[in-house]
Amino acid sequence: MNMHQPCFLQYLLLILVPLLLSASAYDRSGEFIFDGFSGNDLITMDAASVTNGLLSLTSGQKELRGHAFYAFPLDFTSAAVPNSSAVLSFSTTFVFAIIGPYDDLSGHGLAFVLSSTNDLFTALPSQYLGLLNSWNDGNSSNHLLAIELDTIQSTQFNDINDNHIGIDINSLSSVASHTAGYYTSNGEFHPLKLISRKPMQVWVDYDSNHIMLNVTIAPYFMSSTKPSRPLLSTIFNLSSILPTATVYAGFSSATGTLNCKHYVLGWSFKLNGEAASLNYSALSVKTIQELAQQVPTSDHPGSYKVLICKILLPIVAIFVLVSAVLVKVHMKRRSQERAELDWQREYGPPSFTYKELLAATHGFKDKMLLGRGGFGSVYKGVMPISKQIAAIKRVSPESRQGMREFMAEITILGHLRHRNLVQLIGYCSHKQHLLLVYDYMPNGSLDCYLHTQDHGNTNLCWAQRFHIIKGIGIASGLFYLHEDWEQVVIHRDIKTSNVLLDSEMNARLGDFGLARSHDHGADAHTTHVAGTYGYIAPELARLGKATKATDIFAFGVLMMEVTCAIRPIWVNTTDGEPLALADWVLAAWQGGSITDAVDPRLDSYVDEEIELVLKLGLLCSHPSPNARPCMRLVMQYLQSDTPLPSDFQPNSLLSIGVIQDEMHDQRAMSCPSAAITDLSKGR
Repeated sequence: MNMHQPCFLQYLLLILVPLLLSASAYDRSGEFIFDGFSGNDLITMDAASVTNGLLSLTSGQKELRGHAFYAFPLDFTSAAVPNSSAVLSFSTTFVFAIIGPYDDLSGHGLAFVLSSTNDLFTALPSQYLGLLNSWNDGNSSNHLLAIELDTIQSTQFNDINDNHIGIDINSLSSVASHTAGYYTSNGEFHPLKLISRKPMQVWVDYDSNHIMLNVTIAPYFMSSTKPSRPLLSTIFNLSSILPTATVYAGFSSATGTLNCKHYVLGWSFKLNGEAASLNYSALSVKTIQELAQQVPTSDHPGSYKVLICKILLPIVAIFVLVSAVLVKVHMKRRSQERAELDWQREYGPPSFTYKELLAATHGFKDKMLLGRGGFGSVYKGVMPISKQIAAIKRVSPESRQGMREFMAEITILGHLRHRNLVQLIGYCSHKQHLLLVYDYMPNGSLDCYLHTQDHGNTNLCWAQRFHIIKGIGIASGLFYLHEDWEQVVIHRDIKTSNVLLDSEMNARLGDFGLARSHDHGADAHTTHVAGTYGYIAPELARLGKATKATDIFAFGVLMMEVTCAIRPIWVNTTDGEPLALADWVLAAWQGGSITDAVDPRLDSYVDEEIELVLKLGLLCSHPSPNARPCMRLVMQYLQSDTPLPSDFQPNSLLSIGVIQDEMHDQRAMSCPSAAITDLSKGR
């Protein structure tokens, strides 16, 4: 036996060394496809396994996590651009199915993952989806991108509902999310139920040139025709998230208090190109259908409904009869409260009591006053128990628009989640008192920094102003409202006094009292002029119809105002005549140097950035709405991904002063209920 030991060791080394080498190798091609799974070129961990051609991420037991990664790390380095920090574009598609114990209730979902490591041993199950944990959620050192298919609404992470798809960057608080579903060729949205036990296909595409990440989903039966319009589309530079040389691709899933099984049927991936189509005939769809039929239904909560009804129905009937007698006694009181109760049923109960907000503002004392507008006053408040600082708007009961603004803020802003929008915390409706509670913005409004009489401590340098404008400022928030949320939101009152600055001087767009929302592909149903003089587009003054283009007009004026520190309509001290800011900028451009219009307080700036912002401001405030760019294109201009049109020259613009005169002539035509604000008074 001893004579054969060296020979045996040699054979053992011959077997192990190639395996070790292959395990540490990189996939330089960046392309692979799994038309069903056999376990080859795949690493499964925790509860994950491969059976019957399916990648099973969870075994159906409670409080478990499962991970599966492509065995080889991917090299996202761009060979065409040596030493470049930009990651390559990528495309991937996969078919998945979630099989839970009930038709209307499930465990947690699954996620497609790109990560700097395939060892997520510290991650937790349940709402953490096997990706992160309570102490590293949100850390920039995670280097993680995940596309979550989430079936549980977690208030901890501000989930929009219990059936959504989200884009997660180093955190489970999604940077963008949408109810699961797809758009047809005519723009109609069709929701999908992630826990339907039916296979579905997901596509994830990243364009590094335009730093655009798209996510699309469709039912399995139409997988051969990918919807032309993505469900989610967001601008994000993944170069700051993913290491370029070592990236692992795979899936993560987790269960919570309910048992649930997550399956991946097929998967295709490609770097710097479009992922190859799956061979649908090779996928184990029939196995999934059989597994779905095997799920027992006897334990479903619905099976107890009949029994509960039989027991409780007589009791409920007696209770209803007694209640009917009491209702008659208190009929008068109920009629007085009916409107308030109906309103609360639709929009939810008040978040705060009037007593709490009264205490937070010291009885709405003037020393807590932050400012006044056309619809009420805003106070600084310190919540009695949590000590959280908030901004509390008390809507004036005398305002004709007060209730409409109050409802618009709750129904629209209450559902929006974006880092460049002021967050609505809650509301209170008590008798005649209507109050709205927002995140407190310690640095106040942008208007104060541009137009305050005392410039000593409030001047903004160009870097700060450009930061406020571009893709991580107002432009990003407006892109979300127009393009990236599940509906289109028209703000209708974009101006510097409605741009607030947080503690780090990041811009947040606020005051959604005039905002209106509508479905993508539909028209906004507005018939009245609303907004602030100087920011109102000419076609809005004529027709009273607000559109995305009228918001972009106001944003163009705002960009010029931030750069020049001149109000949209100002009085020439020489002759006392009113002038439009756009005419001032246009005259400087015609004179040969558009930078002559810049705020004289700016002693240091980048000429190219000044020219870009001023010219883009003129383009956005073009007299013709069809000539104005959409917000997606505005973002590309600001990010220098796309140059301004070469034929956009001063002589291509009409005098915008004429347009402003035309707008003022429309005042008499406006509806008496139109909400228009004078620039000198604010709102």
